[in-house]
Amino acid sequence: MHGKAGQRFVASPVLGRPEAAAAGQIVIVPAGPADAIEKLAPLNALMGRRTFPAGAKPEGAAAVKLANNMLIGCAIEAMGEAFSLVRKYGVEPQAFYEVFTDGLFAAPAYKVYGNIIAKELYDQVGFTTALGLKDTGLMLAASLAANVPLPSLNVYRDKLLAAMANGDADRDWAVMARQQARTAGLE
Repeated sequence: MHGKAGQRFVASPVLGRPEAAAAGQIVIVPAGPADAIEKLAPLNALMGRRTFPAGAKPEGAAAVKLANNMLIGCAIEAMGEAFSLVRKYGVEPQAFYEVFTDGLFAAPAYKVYGNIIAKELYDQVGFTTALGLKDTGLMLAASLAANVPLPSLNVYRDKLLAAMANGDADRDWAVMARQQARTAGLE
């Protein structure tokens, strides 16, 4: 439709929490005509810390955004399970957080979401449970369209649904770790 109207379309989803956007530290994932992406490069450089072109098809940018959010959701789910386990053994959540973010899991997503879970900062919302659930629907639709099974997605989707059923729709989606704690009898 854009081509027929003499326009070029570039999809450019961004990756990063609100504080990253405010600091100009988001990642931008444009997809569309290469010359149009190049023309947008100065604007993208002003808004974010890095740009990762995702090909000529705009839907490729959406696929990257959804896949990235799926990885974060799966990481939150795994952290929620791990925090529940150590809490059952009397380990302070902050101590466990420091252990796992000092080594292999020193990446920003683990540090940010691990800190939210350890300190139960679910009211400091960067991405709501309701938005996380909306994205799982989009991810499932994309997986069906491409015949790609995503079994891990269903696990954290169920945690998001349970968290929403417990009144946590407007909290940060890391609250699925609280739902795991409820399941483990910790709350």
